Amino acid sequence: MSKEAWHKFLNGDRSSFSELYFTYFNELLAYGLKIGFDEDTCKDAIQDLFFKIYLSGSRLKHIRHIEFYLLQTLRHTLFDMHNRETRLQQINPRELQPNEEESTIDLLIHEENLDEQRQEILNLLTILSPRQRKIIRYRYHLNLNDAEIATLMGMSPDTVKKNIYRALRKMREASSRK
Repeated sequence: MSKEAWHKFLNGDRSSFSELYFTYFNELLAYGLKIGFDEDTCKDAIQDLFFKIYLSGSRLKHIRHIEFYLLQTLRHTLFDMHNRETRLQQINPRELQPNEEESTIDLLIHEENLDEQRQEILNLLTILSPRQRKIIRYRYHLNLNDAEIATLMGMSPDTVKKNIYRALRKMREASSRK
């Protein structure tokens, strides 16, 4: 139903936009609340998100998975809103000074280690099937639980658990071979 509405909207049917909005509003609100934002902020972010989608309709034809796009964009919108609000608050100058215990070299080494870990994870993700990669991204990037992932992907929560287990095992085995 929602995928059809998305395709209709992309093809110029503006009336299908309300169907998209009402189909995803509660799911997006629940996700925003889950990641720690208050209800009013979530509603504002959802309104902004759909407003931008309405204005950008024809430029979004490359979006294949509307659910993932909406969740990811809402997350970015919420954190952007939070960052704007945080910048408006007064900054304590003491917080800007580096911790005396950590030298610049320690910070550089830490950053380099993080970059190496990120690259290793990206490499390990390539050995997974597209379905497993999507499930792993939903779980660890968007922090969705098994039931939420199951709903998005049209499968049972048990199937989601099995896919996560198999994907992580496959990544561990590949990592241990290095």
